[in-house]
Amino acid sequence: MDKKKQKRFKLLLLPLLAVLLFLAIRFLIPLCKMLVTEEGRGEICARVGSFGILAPVVFTLLMALQIVIAFIPGGPLELVGGMLFGSWQGILYTTLGALLGTLAVFCLVKKFGRPLVEVFISEKKLHQFKVLEDENRLSFWVFLLFLIPGIPKDLLTYFVPLTRMDGKQFVLLSTLGRFPSLAASVLVGDSLSEGRYRLTIGICAVAAILCFVGFQVRNYVIKEHKKKQ
Repeated sequence: MDKKKQKRFKLLLLPLLAVLLFLAIRFLIPLCKMLVTEEGRGEICARVGSFGILAPVVFTLLMALQIVIAFIPGGPLELVGGMLFGSWQGILYTTLGALLGTLAVFCLVKKFGRPLVEVFISEKKLHQFKVLEDENRLSFWVFLLFLIPGIPKDLLTYFVPLTRMDGKQFVLLSTLGRFPSLAASVLVGDSLSEGRYRLTIGICAVAAILCFVGFQVRNYVIKEHKKKQ
């Protein structure tokens, strides 16, 4: 795609993204406020639960949409998954939604290429993922970056399809890497809804420690990678 086509593509896509961002903010700000109180959390569960047997489908599609629209944070939805469906079903629907969203992004990037990625990721942030240019250890890096807490995984989801990794491998590695943090968020939501606040604090404390350790490991591995270049 030449530069003129890239500019046209961005001009057409940006208004749509602006509308989606506006709608996302209108939805997420009340959602975050509701998550703070017990009454609010109950109302969220009631709204999604009102879909009856379709509630798992609606929630799974919302999770997938959250990944496709990369600037929407996934944490609140993951908490709601635990509140609505409990630990095991919440983990199942959240993971399935993440898998579907990742697959959708992979197909979109393969179709539209780098111009679509640059809508979500600035040139400066693209350089942060330069380590993925190491094709010999691409699988290792993809899994590690998705595993480490705090890494912007939805942005990473848009970058990886630009590499030579095939779709099946990418979906598998990204889903496995996301799983611990997704499961932790769902368990927090479940424990909050059940009033098990000590468990909630314990999960958050463990997650914070793992986040710190993960960043240290990432920094060490990146330094070692640069030494070998």
